[in-house]
Amino acid sequence: MVLSPADGTHANFIACQEFLISHHEHVLKAASEYGAVMFSGFDIATGEEWASCLMKTSLKEMNYIGGAAVRNLIVGNDKRMNDMQVLTTNESPPSEPIPFHHELAQTPAPPTHICFYCRINDAEGGSTPLIRSDMVYDYLISKYPDFVTKIEALGVKYRKVAPEENDPSSALGRSWKASFGATTREEAEAEMAKQGSTAEWLENGDCRIVS
Repeated sequence: MVLSPADGTHANFIACQEFLISHHEHVLKAASEYGAVMFSGFDIATGEEWASCLMKTSLKEMNYIGGAAVRNLIVGNDKRMNDMQVLTTNESPPSEPIPFHHELAQTPAPPTHICFYCRINDAEGGSTPLIRSDMVYDYLISKYPDFVTKIEALGVKYRKVAPEENDPSSALGRSWKASFGATTREEAEAEMAKQGSTAEWLENGDCRIVS
């Protein structure tokens, strides 16, 4: 679903704020029904303006803890919980493919909604494709019912190797330090324990994480 100013002109972030104050529950319902809602025709110039729009909704903030992508913080404080954050999508080069995924699916409390902000719309190749999870599930249950039944019965384990330092050349290059807001192995293990994950430390300083 695409929502635009009714008169066909562009509107600033204040108009978007005012709309969300009155209609945020309808927007969330539409996101569930249609899979996504896009605001088009609003001149939202900065990440700070976009964060101010999100604050007018009923969505709750959460820290980006446990993720695999190298991101830069644009708005917010990465050391304080419940602080509205806006981050870059992924610092890896355009040549690196980013497969479809559920954001933070490997964590015990993944976000209910993901909000994107596009400052510059690249006419040559820039895009953020989305796919509906219910459609993926329906496809899998019709094509591979035994596999889905097994997954539902046993659950899923994720295994990944996180480098000691961020590797922006990889779409999954977020370091264990950045992933868990840690400077030491002990701090990282304490944060992993909160999430039900275990750590295996490798000789080169990397960490194999099982969640």
